[in-house]
Amino acid sequence: MSDEGLSFQEKQFLGVSINVILFGFVSLFTDFSSDLVTSVLPLFLLSIGANATILGLISGVSEATGNILKGVSGYLSDKIRNRKALVFAGYGISNIAKPMIGLFPNWLTTLGLKFTDRIGKGLRTSPRDAIIADSGGKTGGSFGLHRAMDTTGAVLGPLVAFFLIFYFFFLTRNLTLTYAGVIIFSIIPGLIALVFILVARDPKREKERFKPEEQAPIKKELIYLIVVMAIAEFASIDLAFFIVRAQDFIMAPFIPLIVALSNLVYVFFAIFAGRLSDKIGRKPTILMGLGILLLTSIGMAIPYPPMLFTVPLIVIFFVFFGMYHGFVDPVARAFVSDIMGKNKKGRGYGLYYLVIGLVTLPESIIFGFIYDHAFPPFGYVFAFGYASVILSICIVIFAIKKFN
Repeated sequence: MSDEGLSFQEKQFLGVSINVILFGFVSLFTDFSSDLVTSVLPLFLLSIGANATILGLISGVSEATGNILKGVSGYLSDKIRNRKALVFAGYGISNIAKPMIGLFPNWLTTLGLKFTDRIGKGLRTSPRDAIIADSGGKTGGSFGLHRAMDTTGAVLGPLVAFFLIFYFFFLTRNLTLTYAGVIIFSIIPGLIALVFILVARDPKREKERFKPEEQAPIKKELIYLIVVMAIAEFASIDLAFFIVRAQDFIMAPFIPLIVALSNLVYVFFAIFAGRLSDKIGRKPTILMGLGILLLTSIGMAIPYPPMLFTVPLIVIFFVFFGMYHGFVDPVARAFVSDIMGKNKKGRGYGLYYLVIGLVTLPESIIFGFIYDHAFPPFGYVFAFGYASVILSICIVIFAIKKFN
């Protein structure tokens, strides 16, 4: 089909809408900003006296807040015509809150600002996903490319953080101030992201009121999918704990490099898995990702001696962690889109993220508590082992359950 007569946002490039690519750049620069912070935030918190339990609390509260609010924004995105306004507000809040963490070296203040950051993420994600799903092109490919651009920013962020650590340490000779400087720098890519939102568009939807059949109850297949993915989320492991575990073997300033490597792997597998799922199905692709996470979790639970071979082994586990996210994140969102009916995509994503959010808080706190208090200094064995058991149960349930 020719692109003549199509609007700028309806035109396609590499099989996806240009509108999807614009939102990809929004996510690229936002994740540049976010992962600049994420790659040093656990180190920043540990330098001011925090422990794994506090990291779990901050991660759990912030992620739960973001996901629960995605449920609200998903509902609103189907009720209001201007989904783009929610998206802009969400990105704006996040890109202002994150840099402020570096100004206040206190874990309670960090908790509050991460909470605010996740409010922004919660407002934007469901309407943004609904816009992407409505922008044309193959759904799996669109989400795969968007996630790849998103994670390209997540690669650039830790790489830049690595160089900024040495720059700010040269200036300050203080690790806490060094990490704070990196966090404050994140405001620059965050502001660039907002410019791309102004160019992107919200695809036109039918103007007539939704028909009664379009307001039918959400399909039971989607409920089943959400429950299983919630179990998988409960067994997932926050990147912060990977960073804490990596510190046992790798010098802190070099950790952003392996975070960047993990995200680079994510870039490749997000595109690959999105397109693979269009061919072989969403369920087999997600199962591959969950299997990779299980191997990673078991590997991180083993009490390796501090020998030379353990450094590349930890790097390999970070690579596997990136593969897991690449296989699961974009494909799960495409799966939700497949099951939901027309004009209810925002509602479907909202419910998906709402349930995920409800399990995120206890998941992170429990993992962090076990890490700190279960037979120290070997708490990591029990924390990663606990996650492995739950994940194994999830894989069995997901494998035998039919969703169509």
